Parts: sequence; C-alpha cells; structure tokens
Amino acid sequence: MSINSSGEARSPRRKNLKLNGETTVENNQGKSWDQVEHSGDQQKGIELLGKVEVDNTLPVGGIRPVSSSDLQVVETRNVMGIRPVTGHLFEVAHTMNQSGTRPVGTSDLVIYETYSAMGNRPIASNTIDDPESLMGFLD
Repeated sequence: MSINSSGEARSPRRKNLKLNGETTVENNQGKSWDQVEHSGDQQKGIELLGKVEVDNTLPVGGIRPVSSSDLQVVETRNVMGIRPVTGHLFEVAHTMNQSGTRPVGTSDLVIYETYSAMGNRPIASNTIDDPESLMGFLD
C-alpha cells in the first residue's frame, strides 16, 4: 500500500497514477506471518496431531497439498471448478425443490409442529433421551 502526500492510502493498482507535484511513500510495516515467535530459550512450533500423507500437489492459488483419504468419489460436477460428488449412507425419503433440488432424509426426530415462516421448518422437542450421559460427557 502507498500513501500520497495528502495522507490518503492508495491501492497498488493506482500506484503509477500521480498528480503533478505529488509524492508517494511506501508503507511496508506489515507484520510477517511466516516468522516463529521466540520466548526465552524455547521456540513455539507447530505440533502435528496425526500423520498426513500427501499424494500430490495442485498448483491452484499457490501449491496446495492433496492428501489421501477414505472419501468415495462417485462422480464430479463442473460447477465453478471441478467438484467431487461423494457416496454416502444417507437415507433419502424424498426431495424438495426449494433453492435447487434438496434431499430430505429420514431420522428418528419427533416433530411437534412446523414453523410456517421460512419454508415450513420443523420444530422438535428440547427433551433429550439420556440427559445424565450427556451431562457426564460435558463434565
């Protein structure tokens, strides 16, 4: 970013456009994010929680790693780039055509009423099956 003589910030795209007698000063005081912070004798580093296996790299917006996974890709769609369509065990009861075709799945949720605003959204009870085990999990 540059600052002109009147103190206004200029975008890098307009860097070469100057009025007569106008001077610019570069402002390169931004913080670098690729430095490791030091505190005393110890270094703060990145701790890896698991092992990541990189199969390939993809040169889109920099070099992106492509890791292996258990994801089952059934097909791909070309919508704003190639997008994977994955296989799943989701049971579809029917579909509804609201903002595109959307699947409606099956579940054990007991619905008491529907809220008519915002597309008949379901309202379910707030009681839970086993509150003691849930509260034990939260402790």
